[in-house]
Amino acid sequence: MYPWVSCLARKEYNEAQFRQLPCHDRTLLRARSPPVVHPDALTVFCPTLSPSESSAALVNEIFVLSKDQVAALKRACAGGGVGRVSTFCALSAHVWRCLCVARRLPPDATTRLTFTANVRRSLRPPLPDRYFGNGIIMVGTAGKVGEIRSEELASVAGRISGTVRRVDDEVVRSVIDYVEMVGRPVMHAGSMPETELMVVSWLGMPMYEAGFRWGKPRAMQLAAQ
Repeated sequence: MYPWVSCLARKEYNEAQFRQLPCHDRTLLRARSPPVVHPDALTVFCPTLSPSESSAALVNEIFVLSKDQVAALKRACAGGGVGRVSTFCALSAHVWRCLCVARRLPPDATTRLTFTANVRRSLRPPLPDRYFGNGIIMVGTAGKVGEIRSEELASVAGRISGTVRRVDDEVVRSVIDYVEMVGRPVMHAGSMPETELMVVSWLGMPMYEAGFRWGKPRAMQLAAQ
């Protein structure tokens, strides 16, 4: 959407770009009748997070990784025999391990990494390219803190990659049906237990293509809460 709006400001467009109207058909993501939740889906989908009693203030920080550092992390993952690993999986695995160490979590505690998965291409048939709106679900993987800290980075990344690969049409439909029956889970900022890590990836979003005739953005981040 950002490049589409910015091209209007730059007056760099043609009529063909605007002939395809956005798709607002929400029935494409409606629950089945009757709703059915496949048992295996609940091992991927993360419907609930236990609230924490911690009242610590939220702090926003930006950590910049160079291309060389990202490449090094991906090489470390690829060397573990799990095949090609995405940037998201490599970085998430590294942050997850660092969190377990930095928070000094007990080795026998269960830690969980949750993240949003884009399901536009997981559905059968997939959502149209013109579909306007979110098409995401929350999925995750878990393990003992001692395992996450001691395993090779490639192994931790493999856990995440495995979850990504399991997101198929049945999982997505089961999640939609689960929400229909139980309701949408609510997470309040700052209420996650220390063993939980939630990651939201903006990789691939064209935010840096949004030039409004005064140059492309230099940085993009969440507004301070």
